[in-house]
Amino acid sequence: MTGFFGRYTTTIDEKGRCILPAKLRAVTDDSGNPMLEGGIFLTKGLEGCLSVYPQSEWVAIQQRLSTLDFTDKPYRSFSRRFYSLASPVTPDKNGRILIPSHLIEEAGLEKELAVIGVNRSIEIWNPPLLKYYLEQYAGSYE
Repeated sequence: MTGFFGRYTTTIDEKGRCILPAKLRAVTDDSGNPMLEGGIFLTKGLEGCLSVYPQSEWVAIQQRLSTLDFTDKPYRSFSRRFYSLASPVTPDKNGRILIPSHLIEEAGLEKELAVIGVNRSIEIWNPPLLKYYLEQYAGSYE
C-alpha cells in the first residue's frame, strides 16, 4: 500500500454527499486493489474531523481496540462514542459518499470541505478548523 496523502478541496451537497478526490480513490493495497473498493467506514475523528477508514484498516482498528481492558472506564467511554458514531459507506460509481447527518453535525461541516490523506486513513475537515489546527501545531512539525 502506498498510503493516502495530499490535501484536497471538495464540497458537500444538500443531501450530504461529497466526492472523494480521485487520487485518494486510486490508492491501492499491496495486491493492486483499490483500498476504498471494499467499502469504507466513517466516524468522528480526533481533533474535530471525520475519519474515513478503508475496510481493512477498520478491521485492524477493531482488533487493536478489542485487546484493551473493557473494565477501563476511559476505554469504554471512547469505544461507545467511536463505534456509536461509525457508519459503513460505499462510494458510488462517481466516488461520492453520503455523510450521515449526525457526522456532518459532529464535525461542523458546511459546503466546502478539506480532505486530507493521513497514510492509512483519510480525514474530512471543516476548512477553518483544519487551518486553526495546523496553525496551533505548526511548531510540532519542526
